[in-house]
Amino acid sequence: MNVAYVEMIGGASGNMLLGAFIDAGADAQLIEAALRTIPVTGWTLERKRVVKCGIAAEHVEFRIPGEDHDAHAPAHDHRSASGRRLDEVLDIVDRSGLSTGQKGRARDVYVRLAEAEAKVHGTPVDRAHFHEVGATDAILDVASACIALDLLAVEQLTCSAFPVGRGTIAMTHGRYPNPPPATAELLRGVPTYDGGIDGEMVTTTAAAILTTLGEDVGVRPSMRAERIGYGAGRSDFPIPNVTRIAIGTRADNVEGTTFTAPDMAQSEFAGGDVSTDEICVLEANIDDMSPQRFELALERTLAAGAFDVWLAPITMKKSRPAVLFGAVAPLDVAARVAQAMLSETTTLGVRTRRERRYVLAREIKTLDTPFGPVRIKESSIDGERRRTLEYDDVARIARERNLSFAVVAQTLEDVLRAP
Repeated sequence: MNVAYVEMIGGASGNMLLGAFIDAGADAQLIEAALRTIPVTGWTLERKRVVKCGIAAEHVEFRIPGEDHDAHAPAHDHRSASGRRLDEVLDIVDRSGLSTGQKGRARDVYVRLAEAEAKVHGTPVDRAHFHEVGATDAILDVASACIALDLLAVEQLTCSAFPVGRGTIAMTHGRYPNPPPATAELLRGVPTYDGGIDGEMVTTTAAAILTTLGEDVGVRPSMRAERIGYGAGRSDFPIPNVTRIAIGTRADNVEGTTFTAPDMAQSEFAGGDVSTDEICVLEANIDDMSPQRFELALERTLAAGAFDVWLAPITMKKSRPAVLFGAVAPLDVAARVAQAMLSETTTLGVRTRRERRYVLAREIKTLDTPFGPVRIKESSIDGERRRTLEYDDVARIARERNLSFAVVAQTLEDVLRAP
């Protein structure tokens, strides 16, 4: 699988994403030719190489007289945008010569944008007006990202957590907190962090593109990078104001060739009781945290959606004893689990990898016992049925009846084994 990982070092905007895609090998002439089929006129595409804090990057800009980024408009004046409605933007997309897939992705981005704008302004989606993101350059930004993904044969788009700037931003309706309301709505549910910059770091357009088309936000994929591109923003920050995109093939094991699991569910396990799926393994090495804090860290990591968590003793540099904090989580909540691990421990980083597992089909059932209803987990393999007690129910009964765990468990096991 071809995968693209977007790393928002200095943030992201539509033109920064386009610059990074071009720097990574997307043909700029083919992108422009496809954009010329969109029924909006009067624009030119400017490109130049720039250096941001020592990093050479591609800077691209759509120039539209009278709109945002026009040379005669103030640098941060967002008030010249057109204010198109969703149906007007979708009509422009539909009348273009983009491919069916490109149109579909662009429509998805704008529908998500409309939903965010409608929620912020308290209006129906079909009556929401796009201001900055309805401008011609924003339409071109969204379309160019969809075109570039096709040209680079990207099958999966992923991205880092989103950096958020500080201060306020001048927009159509006045000055807004950073990030502005529509951007904040788009970033709801995805990992963000304080970027430490006074200014806008992620534009509404970029947030819409990445949260709509991206998967596993906040999780760096296991991949073999073959192309790397940098797209530059206009501002100069103390950090490199660039977006980096790495493009390559997914590698499901970190050290070697891509792991392809044999289809054991169809061969060795002919009974069909075993299936396969992919999960995210998260780990952190911790050598500077009080042991008392681990109980709550484990609890909240499980609450964030992890399947399982564990601690293991390890030895780090200088023979320093430490603890390995690990978790296994579904791919769609891996970012949330990583956030819990970062928040509840002293670690500065959580490494992740995607792994494949074999899973027995299981079913939760209720068993009538002398203690009342008790949940059991039932599974089978090669025709052999397995039934196990739910630990939480055994512990609950032991507490309620003031009995030892062993006595309760033995009584329930006898019920389980009864014909």
